[in-house]
Amino acid sequence: MASRALVIGPGEYAEDSGLPGHPTIRASALMYGHALAGDAMWGPESYRVLVGEQARTADDVMRALQGAADATGPEDVLLVVYVGHGQYWSDVPGGQVHFSVGSSYKDKPWTWLSSWYLYRAMRKAKARLKVLIADCCYSNMLPILSGGDEALVLPGVLGRRDEGSCVFTAVRNVRAADAEGCSSLPAPLDRCTPFSGHLLRVLQGGTKDHKDRLTIGLLREAVRREMEDCAHQAPGMLLNDARDGTPLFTNQMERRLRDQSQVPASAEDWIRHLMLDQDYLLDVLFGDERMVGDIVGTLSRRPDDASQSLARHLDEKANTRFQEAETFARYWNRVERAPRT
Repeated sequence: MASRALVIGPGEYAEDSGLPGHPTIRASALMYGHALAGDAMWGPESYRVLVGEQARTADDVMRALQGAADATGPEDVLLVVYVGHGQYWSDVPGGQVHFSVGSSYKDKPWTWLSSWYLYRAMRKAKARLKVLIADCCYSNMLPILSGGDEALVLPGVLGRRDEGSCVFTAVRNVRAADAEGCSSLPAPLDRCTPFSGHLLRVLQGGTKDHKDRLTIGLLREAVRREMEDCAHQAPGMLLNDARDGTPLFTNQMERRLRDQSQVPASAEDWIRHLMLDQDYLLDVLFGDERMVGDIVGTLSRRPDDASQSLARHLDEKANTRFQEAETFARYWNRVERAPRT
């Protein structure tokens, strides 16, 4: 296995650049490196952290990214973490989000790194799963990592369903990401940006879920709860074929401290459970076609992407599993009758 991670944290800029050099950027990048080094799914040979002169130009960053992408194979994960300034210029061709590098200037788009180039390198990698974690302003403007015209140029590059790509962003409904450290976090995480600090606490401390690995869904929900409990902006996530149940990191919490798994009793309990890990206890759930119908019907009436994606995932399985006409009819009847939430 040769999964690769690249952490990009350009925290220092020229005095006349017009960009503030937040110390939280560098601290966050280095802490991501520390977390990856101590994770059994990654390890000290799997990642590289770019700070200071290593992240001075777009060429520096793209050469490092290309090297990481080229090192991955069909069974691997390519993870890119960006912490820094983000900007969006609508009058630049394509209207792309841009990431700052050390030589960037506030009002000079050509000195920034276009997310289009970063996306292109990630798409072309052979890795089965591509993940971007973007801790910057305007990260809510980032598109999914696949789709659009570029997908036609690179057909099938993202592989089969449940592989694909994931974009995890510091903000969802607003443009500005907070760069000041969160005082509620323990040292040294309080010296990171709020989004990265809370995410890193989840990576370092794990969650009470019974599973030994943190899936995409577990990570998203744990960070969301952390951020909301601390009155921060809610993070966002865009998935393209990647499932919530795809493992990404090790669950570092001791097993004796984790919750014992229980079978959910209601549709809402099942939805909360499935949002964290789609496939665990799925055989138990599909023993009750009426409950599956209630869940799919409820999810399909919700406007958010995560609910819609999960509804499609369960409906596809229902079409395969409920082969008897009466069983499928009971399922579909509950889908149609599910109340709006």
